[in-house]
Amino acid sequence: MTSFEDIEDLNGIRLSWNSFPTSRIEGTRLVVPIGAMYTPLKEINPPFPYEPTACKSCRAILNPYCQVDFRGRIWSCPFCLGRNPLPQHYADISPTQLPAELLQDFTTMEYILNRPLAPPPAFIFVVDTCLEDEELESLKGSLVVALSLLPQNALVGLVTFGTMVLFFFFIIGSNI
Repeated sequence: MTSFEDIEDLNGIRLSWNSFPTSRIEGTRLVVPIGAMYTPLKEINPPFPYEPTACKSCRAILNPYCQVDFRGRIWSCPFCLGRNPLPQHYADISPTQLPAELLQDFTTMEYILNRPLAPPPAFIFVVDTCLEDEELESLKGSLVVALSLLPQNALVGLVTFGTMVLFFFFIIGSNI
């Protein structure tokens, strides 16, 4: 069995819980709210040169947690429980010959889409400025490194809070 740290390293995401509650009652009993910490720009598997297979009802994407009926060529969405036909390019799918979307090593995937370009990526940094001088200098250095790794057209927000809350917005690569 794979450890939680291995899964986090593979996907670049950490959840406050390792699974979602399965009922409303179980959800009300959670002590810690459901949350996620995502590592942007994490190097993962190479992008796949085709469109993702989406659920007709909720637009969730085919993934290893979906149930697949190989005979009927149908997959069930784990979010809305909708049944969806598999696309034509999965004609040779079988329990022994699965597409990457259904493998446990591909729980996070990137696709190369044949659509118009999406808006630029946005990043918001939330920073507590109530720190010792040494920690604040270290934080500044970390932010400079993080900003240098962002794409040239990225939209960036910086929220700082200490005795006051301040918000700054800028575009990487602009002369603002």
